[in-house]
Amino acid sequence: MLRIVLSAVVAAAAAMVSLSEASAQSVSSAARQPSAVEKLYAELNALPAAERQKRLEDGAKKEGKLNFIHTWRGALARNHLRLFEKRYPFLNIEMVDIGSQDAAERLVAEETVGRHLTDVVSLAVADMNEILAKDLSAHYPTPAANLIYDRYKSFLDPQNRWLPFYWTEHGISYNPTMIAAADAPKDWMDLCKPVFKGQVSFDPFEVRFLAGLWNVMGEQKLGEWLKCIGENKPIIQRGHTQRLNLMIAGDHAAQGDNYMYFGVQQKQKNPSIAFAPVWSATMPATIGAMIINANTPHPYASALLVDWVLSEESQKYTASQFRGPVGYKHPYIPEDAKIVSFSTVDEATADKLAKMWDQYITGQATERSGTR
Repeated sequence: MLRIVLSAVVAAAAAMVSLSEASAQSVSSAARQPSAVEKLYAELNALPAAERQKRLEDGAKKEGKLNFIHTWRGALARNHLRLFEKRYPFLNIEMVDIGSQDAAERLVAEETVGRHLTDVVSLAVADMNEILAKDLSAHYPTPAANLIYDRYKSFLDPQNRWLPFYWTEHGISYNPTMIAAADAPKDWMDLCKPVFKGQVSFDPFEVRFLAGLWNVMGEQKLGEWLKCIGENKPIIQRGHTQRLNLMIAGDHAAQGDNYMYFGVQQKQKNPSIAFAPVWSATMPATIGAMIINANTPHPYASALLVDWVLSEESQKYTASQFRGPVGYKHPYIPEDAKIVSFSTVDEATADKLAKMWDQYITGQATERSGTR
């Protein structure tokens, strides 16, 4: 039974580029000793596929329970988990859906006080720093990783601390009724042109957006780009969807930080809306992944869920909801689009990015209030 717990609290070839080595922030693989859960997973991984699956299902039936934090929200998360519940009806699932950063903080807080409540967490790899530093993610080798398409294999962690199952992109879109075809942006630097002065919107400072652009451009070019964007007087307003709707309505001409899926969905519903994606600009991609708590009380049920998210059933659902699957055809991004991904960002780099944003954007931009 699925129980929802309310809480207050890329791509012709994808390239995995990390601004900091996540392994350097966690306990050294050579120094650490595998936990009991990890010894179990290593033993299971050595079995033939059918025998391994039977062991997982038999063990999960005995456990009978699973506690999961999903960072997809609302009906998107509920309907996803209901597919899993239908596949494994013997499990009593408690699910919380909260934001990725909140999910990471919750797991760390629980484990810090020795309360092993959560079995599995889905979250952005970019938000895993403290989890990895505290060695809270079980090393989980699984044959399910073989279901990931080759172009996304670089999303995998060599130490098996997370298993990627989807990704989201940051890209450029514009209103074609406000921008002539000859002036349409084709790359990030095009947003510096005079035609876009006062016409491009961004969310307030986001580490993962700038970290992604760092990987796309390099540090020096990113600094140059931020400087010219600041000089072009951007609009800063919180809320990707809100900004997109304003752009479509003609409030401004372009967006420099967009989750493209919402605009694509709206365009499919109404082809006449003023939305045009820019597929020629390299897009930073954020990896969404599953981790198993190193102290999970339900290791068999946890493994069933983490393997299942890469099944055709789960990946097809992911694509149907306009998210980026890793084991199924992407629902809208062209196969020749250029995607650059990254894993974690260390604190020093995050501070540097924040200072660059403040230096070039804060004080130059038109800031508006908004909500997500």
